[in-house]
Amino acid sequence: MSTISIVPSRLADRLHVTRLEPPRALENHDTHGVESLDCLVVQIDGDLDITGLEAFRRALAFAYSGAAATVVVDLRRTRFLSLRNASVLTEAIEEALHRDVETRLLTRDRQIERALEITGASALARRSAPARRSAPARRS
Repeated sequence: MSTISIVPSRLADRLHVTRLEPPRALENHDTHGVESLDCLVVQIDGDLDITGLEAFRRALAFAYSGAAATVVVDLRRTRFLSLRNASVLTEAIEEALHRDVETRLLTRDRQIERALEITGASALARRSAPARRSAPARRS
C-alpha cells in the first residue's frame, strides 16, 4: 500500500538533482509555502507496485499539468518501486522535457535508484536540470 501526496513548495531550488542525503542536508535551508509556488512535490510513501500504478500516473499528470516550473518526485520514503511505475515516471519526464518543466528525483534507497537508472528516469531528470546550476570549470 502506498500514499501519494502532491505538495506545492519552494523546496526545489535547494535540493540536489538526484540523490539527497537524509534530512540533515536540509538543516540550514528555508522552505516556503504556497505563497510563491515554483514547484510541486510528488511524495510517495510505502510500496509503489502495480496496485498503485494508475494513482501514480494520475498524480504525475496532475503535477506536470500545473504552472510549476519544477516537479520534484520524492521517493525517499518509498520502500519499493516497480519497473512499470518507474517506466511511467520516465514517460512523464520525457513529456515534461518538451514543455520545459524540470524534474528532480529524490532517493535514498539503492534499489529505487537502480529502477530509475534501468528505465532512464535518472538520466532524463539530470538532463532536465538547468545548465546554470552547474559550476563552470575553472581554467588554470
